[in-house]
This record gives sequence, C-alpha cells and structure tokens, in this order.
Amino acid sequence: MQKFFMQKYKILTPVKKYWYLGVLYIIVSFILTEILVIGSSLLANTTDRLFAGESLDVIPLLFPFLVLAFLGGIIAFLKSLSKNSFSISIQVEIRKMIMTKIVNIQYAYLDEEGTGALLNRLISDIYQIELMFAETLPEMVVGIVTVTAVGIYIGMQSASLLLVTILCYPILLWLSNKATINAGKITKVRLALYDALENTALDVLQGISVGRSYNLYELQKKRIFQVVDDILANEAIRTKISSVDIFTRYIVRWIPQLICYLFCLYEVSVGAVSIGGMLAYAMLLDRIARPMGDIPGYIFYMREYKISLERLQKVLEQEEEPSGNGDFPQTGDTVIELEHIGFHYTDGREILNDISIEVKKGKQVAFVGNSGGGKSTAMKVLCGFYYPHTGNYRIYGHDFKEWNLNALREKIGLVSQNVFLFPVSIAENVSYGKEGAAMSEIIEACKNAGIHDFIMSLPEGYDTLVGERGAKLSGGQKQRLSIARAFLKNAPVLLLDEPTSAVDVETEKEIQQALKKIAKGRTVITVAHRLSTIMDADVIYVFEQGKIAEQGTHTQLMECGGVYASLYQREMKRKMSERGKEMCQNGIQRYCTQ
Repeated sequence: MQKFFMQKYKILTPVKKYWYLGVLYIIVSFILTEILVIGSSLLANTTDRLFAGESLDVIPLLFPFLVLAFLGGIIAFLKSLSKNSFSISIQVEIRKMIMTKIVNIQYAYLDEEGTGALLNRLISDIYQIELMFAETLPEMVVGIVTVTAVGIYIGMQSASLLLVTILCYPILLWLSNKATINAGKITKVRLALYDALENTALDVLQGISVGRSYNLYELQKKRIFQVVDDILANEAIRTKISSVDIFTRYIVRWIPQLICYLFCLYEVSVGAVSIGGMLAYAMLLDRIARPMGDIPGYIFYMREYKISLERLQKVLEQEEEPSGNGDFPQTGDTVIELEHIGFHYTDGREILNDISIEVKKGKQVAFVGNSGGGKSTAMKVLCGFYYPHTGNYRIYGHDFKEWNLNALREKIGLVSQNVFLFPVSIAENVSYGKEGAAMSEIIEACKNAGIHDFIMSLPEGYDTLVGERGAKLSGGQKQRLSIARAFLKNAPVLLLDEPTSAVDVETEKEIQQALKKIAKGRTVITVAHRLSTIMDADVIYVFEQGKIAEQGTHTQLMECGGVYASLYQREMKRKMSERGKEMCQNGIQRYCTQ
C-alpha cells in the first residue's frame, strides 16, 4: 500500500527519506498520552480513597505528579522537535524536487502552462503541502494515537463505557464525510481559477506599457474582474461546504460527549464505575472528543491538499530535456545538420515541415521569411528548446540527444531579441556568460560590445543595478550587454535571434558593428527581421509556411525574383518612405506628398 502510494505521488518520496522522524513523533505522542492516562489514573485512585473516608497526606502525592509533569515537559519538547524537523525536512526536499524539475523541464511545457500558473504552484500549492505536514497530518496522527491510548485505558476500566464511546462517533463521521465529499472538486476549480488570475495579472504587469499606450485599462480590468468574479462564486460554494464541516465538527464533538457523560453517570449510579473513575473518564473523554471532533476538518482539508499534491505531481511527471553523456570534439567541416525536420504544437498545428539545413564551420547563415513562416521555431529547435517530431538534428556529426546538454550549450552563444537581465549589477549580468570571470575579462567583453564608455559614464559604473528585467537601460544598451555576455562566453557557434529588431536605425548600426566583431572566426546563424543586416551571409534560407522556399546568397536570391526578392523590395520601399517622411519633417518639401 505504501509502495503504491509513493509511486502514485512521487512528490511524497521525502517521507520515505525522513520516516524515522515521523516514527519518533508517533512514539513520543503515545508516551505523552500515556503520561496523561497515568496522571488521570492516579487522580482517580486518590479521589476514590478520599470518598472511601481515608485520610490523605497531600505532600507525598505531589512527588509523582511533579515527576509526571517534568517527564511530560521533556516528552512535549521532543514531540515538538520531531514534528517540526519532520515537517521542515519534507518541505525543503519538496521545494528542491520542484525547482530541480522546473529548471530541467521541457521548454514546451513552460510555454503551454503559463508562468503565472507555475508560480501559483510554487507558492500556493507548496504552501498547502507545508500546512499538511506542519499542522493537519501531525494533528491527525496525534488524534489517532490519543484515541487509541485513551480507549485502551477506558476499556480496562469499563468495557461498556468503551463500547458507548466507540459507537457514538462513526455515524456522525460518516455524515461528515458525505457532507464534504465535493470539497476536492471545488478546490480543483478554485486552484485553476487562481492559476488564471496569476497568468492574467502577470500579463497585465508585463504588458503595462502597451496597456497604457493603447488605453486598455477597461479591457485589462474586465479580464481580471471576470476571473475574480468566478473565484468569488466558487468561494461561495466552498464556504457553504466549509460551514457544514464546522457545524459537523461541533456536533461530532458535543453530542457523543454528552451521551458518554450521561452513560458514565448511569454507570456510577449502578455502582459499575467509581466516582474517581468517573472523574478520570471525564478528563480523558475530553481528550478523545477534541481529536474526534477535528476529524471532519481533517477530512475536508486533506481533500484540498490532495488536489495540490496532484498538481505538483503533474509537474514532476513532465518530461525533462533529453540529455546524453557525450562531449564530442569540434571536428569536421559541418557544424549543424537539420535533416527532414518536422515540428508541430500539441494542438496539432504544423510549424516546420521537411526542413533540411546544413551549416558549415565558420560560415554565416541566415533565416528569413514572413511572420509565422517558422524561422523562429527553427531557431528554438537549434537551441534545444523544442525537439523535432520527425527528422534528425546533428551537431558536429553527433545526434543532438547524444550530447550532454551542459557541454553542448557551452559551445553555443545566444543573442536574442528578448534580452533578459537579472535585477543585479551590470558586471554580474555580463559575468553570467562565463562562471568565475575576472573583472578584466568583463570589461574587455563590454569594450568589444561597444558599451564600456556608457557604463563608465554611470555614477556607479559596473556596479550599477539594472533594475527588474533591465528597466533602467534602453533596448540598445540591454542588447549590447547581451552581446558582451556572448563575447565573454567565447563559444564557437553563435545564434542571433533578430538582435536588432527592437532598436532604432542608429543603434542598429552600432549593434551590427559589435556583432561583426564577435562573428569573426565563428559559425553564425541569424534570424533576421531586417534583411539589410544579412546581405553578406554565405547562405540565406527563406522560410515560407513552415518550409524552405528558397536558399542561396543575397545576389542569387535577388536574381531568382522569388519570395526573398519580394521581401527585400518591400523593405526598401518602407525605408524610402520613412526616409522621405524624415526629410519632409526637416523642411525638404520636394519629398512631401500632397
């Protein structure tokens, strides 16, 4: 049973690792309950002797009670220590498991699930698991141990009292179980809604500049308010179930307790139980009534925790990036080969169809095409973010999956249009290109990227904090820091994913100079939005509807008069139009249109 449970919920494997702390907690809980039972028994015997007319000396009675109190304090300390150690150890292990999985999980899953939903699982669901191990589960264990230990004592004193005590609870517990049976379904919907809220809120925050520019406040509020209204409706149902649970909890605690007290009085009246026995029973019954009354709440919360377990389990079940063990030499004339590559998303949309590309060592290769043609997806395949569903992908003559990913990515530098900077200093951001890089190396990389002078003009120089996602820097400055990272990494293969698409013309020229410098002696693949930046490429692949429509040099493709020529002419017309508008604004009237 335990093996089946662990296989079903691998998220709980840390329980197996720290089982001894759980066992220790159960043992000390039992000992603590036994101390209470012994104390109650001593009090019952003393009471019976008093009612029997014996004269009692209080002083000798203090010693055993003080001993029990002292032992109880030590055991209570061990109980708290074992409980907290067990809970914290498991929480830490679960967090490590989830974070290890997240950093190794396939990129496609991150795209499909949404950043907000994953953050919700890392925060909300793990918090639920923390509550389960820190509060609910330990209290359930203590309740079971207490009921068992006290039940044994009551049974030794009076079998009829034990029978009544046992029979009073199961029916009400069954009713409680039926009343909260839909708690899991409600929780599943609730957490899904919170995932949607996280995703929506994150979209609004990340796109706040667009929202403000296009006056999308009402639309953004409508999106969030709709999710909030759905959450409110779901919470109303959950509140009803929770209220029934609370009502049942008190009924389970009070009604059986009242019946048991009345029966105990009857037992005293017929002489089956002594006055002292009744006093001890009353004390111990309260110890039973409390955990038994809490069981409906445990049932309710455990159903909620089960949903969080399943959500985290789903993350652990996702496939990781395939990684081999190879670290192969950089030999041969061919660096990258894509052979009849096909790729489609989970919804069936075909993005790449029969793509074959060969990249020779030291050559400049470019991917161009209309939006949606597949060039960016092809770049993600090259980076190993997406894995082709058909065809073969080889690097230096070896299948991509044979390579150790860490070793392979050491040989590839990436400069993307979406530059991500961490909210640390400029020096730290650049140093991520090479672990343990010296400051002199960082400065040299920045000089090569053409950003050293700008950095030195800042009051704090290389120690300047860039803000969240590099908010304190312009697009061009962030891009040049990204190029500095690539310089520092000094990888033989360089992937440029539209590195100048989001900058102005002057900044583009400066970035192009830096890119030409870093491209020397390297194999370079560029996804280009502006065709003027790749005119000198050795081979240009033109993507159209997921296929390669044309390939060749700029001159060859222009002579063909096909897709590439059409794209290039369109770009030239756009540039001429923009130039005309600029000159018109500068007062040269002959460029102005009526």
